[in-house]
Amino acid sequence: MFRVVAITLVPLFLLGALELALRVAGYGYPTSFFLRTRINGRTVYIENQKFGLRFFPAALARSPSPVVMEADKTANSYRIFLLGESAALGDPDPAYGCGRYLEVLLGERYPGTRFEVICVAMTAINSHAILPIARECAQRDGDLWVIYAGNNEMVGPFGAGTIFGPRAPGLALIRAALAAKTTRVGQLLDALLGRLTRGSSTPPPWGGMGMFLGHQIRPDDPGRQRVYRYFRNNLEQIVRLGRRAGVKMVLSNVASNLKDCPPFASLHSANLRESQRNAWDRLYQDGHALESLGQFSLAADKYSEAARLDQEYAGLQYELGSCLLALTNLAQARHCYELARDFDALPFRADSRINEIIEKVASEYANQGVYRLDAIGVLSPDDAPRIPGQETFFEHVHL
Repeated sequence: MFRVVAITLVPLFLLGALELALRVAGYGYPTSFFLRTRINGRTVYIENQKFGLRFFPAALARSPSPVVMEADKTANSYRIFLLGESAALGDPDPAYGCGRYLEVLLGERYPGTRFEVICVAMTAINSHAILPIARECAQRDGDLWVIYAGNNEMVGPFGAGTIFGPRAPGLALIRAALAAKTTRVGQLLDALLGRLTRGSSTPPPWGGMGMFLGHQIRPDDPGRQRVYRYFRNNLEQIVRLGRRAGVKMVLSNVASNLKDCPPFASLHSANLRESQRNAWDRLYQDGHALESLGQFSLAADKYSEAARLDQEYAGLQYELGSCLLALTNLAQARHCYELARDFDALPFRADSRINEIIEKVASEYANQGVYRLDAIGVLSPDDAPRIPGQETFFEHVHL
């Protein structure tokens, strides 16, 4: 019995001692999103600029935008937390993000109430990072959460096409890795592991979306299917956190540029035989030639014939959608544009499955303080149908 206790307790004691020594020595970084401090005699919470280190390699780590929030909410305040990614933040200029608009509009509509819109959205993160942010928001006297997220599930941390670390590992492994990094011992091990795997080479700096070109994924990639499950799990946990905190929630589907954003990359179906590929190439080239001549009906026929051989090539669906739009077949054009987005081998936009998950979670909790916002419908209302494009979006997802 003594031996069992010793085997169990001695390693724990040593780890605890190492953790304490590292903290005393000032090693490591805080992992919470909010840091408590004082500014001009006021106790406030500000953003932790090192929050992203838990989710990204140090050379590629993203940081939150500035936040200053009163530690104690005043009696006449209504506190709103805006959770999400760069689209919710307001990239490319957060000063004109939706949170700023919301705060001004609510203040004008209800002048007797002081509205605090605290934007905790952050570039490049996904639901794996939003979940711990939500845990902290649940302790900060919020009245309403607005959640607009889903674009980065595939390419953000632990996504199927990520460049930031392992791609779609098991959810238990993700949870364990993130929990370990909340300790200084875990941060030390992570740093040592990074040096061992990287060797003497210098880690590359952020190089934009082009860094993902070597991580293209097909629609049926097993990693995609795992990511969908993880997203639903994380989203449900976020909603349950909000319910336990007694806040109301607005859960929105995620809109994207369909008409003026071609797929970032296209891959043929893995089951396409060489003879089929050759036939597909001929049909696609014929369609492209006809489209360039303005013969959209004939081009659409060629593209449709190619799609019967391989519909998963995202670029084909986009070209077919453009021809159908030129022929004023709006409904079918939109369908093709949506397929082009869903088949995109570099999925930087929330696809149909992501939005289906959002809709299902919002529906399941509809009678429990969760309100569904149809952002997609707002941008393409039934009384004035249109396909979202550059008139609404700065590029692929940012408004």
